[in-house]
Amino acid sequence: MTATISLLSEPSDADLDALGALLVDVVEGGASVGFLLPLPREEARAWWRETLPDPWTQTWVARDGGGAVVGTVRLSRASKANSRHRGEVSKLMVARRARRQGLASRLMETAERAAFDEHAMRLVLLDTETDSPAQPFYLERGWSVVGVIADYAATPYGDPAATTIMELRRSQP
Repeated sequence: MTATISLLSEPSDADLDALGALLVDVVEGGASVGFLLPLPREEARAWWRETLPDPWTQTWVARDGGGAVVGTVRLSRASKANSRHRGEVSKLMVARRARRQGLASRLMETAERAAFDEHAMRLVLLDTETDSPAQPFYLERGWSVVGVIADYAATPYGDPAATTIMELRRSQP
């Protein structure tokens, strides 16, 4: 599948519906991205509607050839003056039907490039469920484990789970 990735600047109602459906899809697939099952579509849509206006966060969406949203990633910049050298990647999500095609890598490349090249960050953080399929993906991309926090979050089924905090650094020239 060929997907195009673009920065989401003015989300339409259709975008909110599609992002809500994507969030429901990945949570139903077992991804620990901050929500519990069952996740009603309207709750997922409302989360996007409330968080997309954040001026410190950029959201990219991947769309398939038909224009359907099949993935997303977010980059949040620190708002405090003494922290603008760092950011956080979150909500890397790929629809179950679009996985194993390199889309997660392309989305991460987009967020990492924006962090380091566009915003001149030196440090980017993320968190992921410990021992999830995502953890080796990040390690293969060059991310390093900072630490593990036991019982930090819950799985979509409500079970306590450890969270691994990871970092990616780029030194200043």
